[in-house]
Amino acid sequence: MKITLINPQGYCKGVKLALDKLSEAITSTTTKRPIYILGEIIHNDFIVNKFIEAGAILLPEGQKTKEEHLEEISCGTVIFQAHGSSQKAYEIARKKGFDIIDATCPYVNLIHKRIIEYGSKGYAIIYVGKKNHSETIASLNQGIKVHLVESPADIESLKLDNPKIYITNQTTLSQLDLENIFEALRNKFPQAIFDNKICDATTKRQKAVLDQDKVDLCIVVGDKKSSNSKRLFELASINNKAIFISSVSEIKDYDFTLVNSVSITSGASTPSLLVDDVVKFLESLPKNKA
Repeated sequence: MKITLINPQGYCKGVKLALDKLSEAITSTTTKRPIYILGEIIHNDFIVNKFIEAGAILLPEGQKTKEEHLEEISCGTVIFQAHGSSQKAYEIARKKGFDIIDATCPYVNLIHKRIIEYGSKGYAIIYVGKKNHSETIASLNQGIKVHLVESPADIESLKLDNPKIYITNQTTLSQLDLENIFEALRNKFPQAIFDNKICDATTKRQKAVLDQDKVDLCIVVGDKKSSNSKRLFELASINNKAIFISSVSEIKDYDFTLVNSVSITSGASTPSLLVDDVVKFLESLPKNKA
């Protein structure tokens, strides 16, 4: 079986920065305890569970908002997740006297600054993103009114009287999807300022997947909650048969009988060891199964 690793692999800079900050906080004897992670530090259960085992306490988004979690705890250190948080969450944490470690991705921080900057100048703000994603939730809550667009269909009902419009986006969207939505927005708001903020790591991974040679199977390794991993799977499926797994256990029963060539890509929050496990398993398959 021919196995091809599609580069880049491993953590993007934003994920590495966030994990380094959390690791340093947990290992330091001077970090005020308890240590809370406000929302999953990154979207990868394998990594998050490792930090929980090391003593961190996860305050998950879902039934409760970040703001509600902060109101219920009283002391310690709060790690703000890589996907960003609302201005209100920061205000509550500061007011209650928590030590704050901000692990927000620099790309996401830049988007928030731009939203605030253009909003304060009187621009209407449009944000292209997935409604329930942590990054989108944070970007919609920067103290500035933001109009969310998930698909071209949302644009039809979007009515803005303001001639000044600033448009930006979630960093982990599919480049192809974003181009289609931006085109529809340009048709309706030709005067708008467009600020494509898909991050470099996402763009490079997506391009590499689209440009790869034809294979019998493309394996996408990433957490099922990871937006950038989901987009990789969607793009990998355009030209090749593809499967999306979170760990090697999910392909143990896969029929590789007619598979002679495999490519492997992974999300920006996928640890290399999970990809290594997949490679080792594929290399261990009997030749008569390949």
